[in-house]
Amino acid sequence: MNHLEILKKLPELQIFSDKEYNLNTSFRINKFDDNIPIVFLHGFNGNSKSWAFQFLHFRDKRSVIAIDAPGFGKSDAADLNMFEIAKLVNNLLTNLGIKKFDLVGHSMGGMLAQIVSADFSDSVNKLVLSCTHKGYALPPQSPLRKPYSQRLEERKKMSNKEFGKLRIKKMLPELKDKEIFSFLSIISEEITEGSIMSGGMAMQTLDTSTSLLKVNQPCLILKGSKDIVVSNDRSNRLQQSLPHAKVLELSNVGHAPYCENSSDFNEAIETFFNS
Repeated sequence: MNHLEILKKLPELQIFSDKEYNLNTSFRINKFDDNIPIVFLHGFNGNSKSWAFQFLHFRDKRSVIAIDAPGFGKSDAADLNMFEIAKLVNNLLTNLGIKKFDLVGHSMGGMLAQIVSADFSDSVNKLVLSCTHKGYALPPQSPLRKPYSQRLEERKKMSNKEFGKLRIKKMLPELKDKEIFSFLSIISEEITEGSIMSGGMAMQTLDTSTSLLKVNQPCLILKGSKDIVVSNDRSNRLQQSLPHAKVLELSNVGHAPYCENSSDFNEAIETFFNS
């Protein structure tokens, strides 16, 4: 099965109408059994489709839920901080009757996962943080960071295909696998101006330092040996704030190990959850 066929195997998108925030949140779910599910939170260049390889891998092993951040997938764009988005995630899972879950967050989703684990600690069983850091800690009224404002201008001018390809070229300049490139760029084509504003503002005002003091769940930090998006300095600061966490560097992958080498990524998280 090639990468594009895997996308076709994804569960259908569903919508949760959040009454507290008056917002729609989209998500995908594959129910396998009544044991605790795995919840996946995507990065800034992705959406719930990003986890297609994980849906495939766990389809006969664990229930899987992938949630779209505000502005991504069919989730409404909104000017919310990460603490409010974490509440959205909790509201959705509560509505589904899920009281306990394992949590995987990648990049932007890893920042969100830190807040979910801190603020709803009784619900999170184990935590995986993939290619992420603690946020940019800018004041709430700061303008959109230059890399994000530039991305916003590119989104306004480019076609979907042009924008999707550009995002992946910048994220993974050494990527040679054409199927993986197509997989990632097709997903990035769906990014909107609302995605960039919602995700960018939430990340740039975030500093998880205080929240991480409350994260005591078993934790695995995954790093890509060729990741050019999350610097070693930012990654190391996260590790220092979670001294109890296990750290694993995946070889020969950049900022998208969940599909660059899905076998090693899935084995790492499955082994950790089963330990």
